[in-house]
Amino acid sequence: MDGTKETCKTILPTSAVTRRAALCGLGGMSLAALFAARWESATAQDATPPAPTGPELITFQLLGAGPTTAAPGLELTLRRTTLAPGAVLPDHTHPGALVIFVESGAFGYTPLDGIIQLTRAAVAGTPNPAETPQTGAEVILAPGDWLFVEDPGDAFRNAGEDDVVLLVAGLTRIGEPFTTLMPGMDMGATPTS
Repeated sequence: MDGTKETCKTILPTSAVTRRAALCGLGGMSLAALFAARWESATAQDATPPAPTGPELITFQLLGAGPTTAAPGLELTLRRTTLAPGAVLPDHTHPGALVIFVESGAFGYTPLDGIIQLTRAAVAGTPNPAETPQTGAEVILAPGDWLFVEDPGDAFRNAGEDDVVLLVAGLTRIGEPFTTLMPGMDMGATPTS
């Protein structure tokens, strides 16, 4: 991989998720369906249109990837995810284990399922113990905080006024989309402010 930036806004919907779309972070078809449904809900009579939550608010950059012989059927990936102010990714799942490190911004994270451990940034060089966040309750992570998640169901958003930048390392099953929206997803159930 040459380190060039890939964004999900450049992926066109297709009937099958390509390896490029899966590595980018979201299958184009799922992303397009999610935001088409969100935008169709706005009516022409709305005096104030809703804040945009479209794909232009979330970018994914694949920094590196490769299959591993130590764990056949799995690949190791490293991504940078940027959420602009107002960005929301509602209820979704990932196929495997991830470490999500907050590089900058206020990251709103809601655990829904799976194994999830939160570690706050070290204070004066002293590491903090891992904690298990409450399922269904949003936690706000700050720079230096990180999550370990395995086969998680979760939702997240930019909880601040500056970009959120995440570094995401994943050991995930080859051939499965990196992110899959949950069936029956309720857009109203995901925190938006």
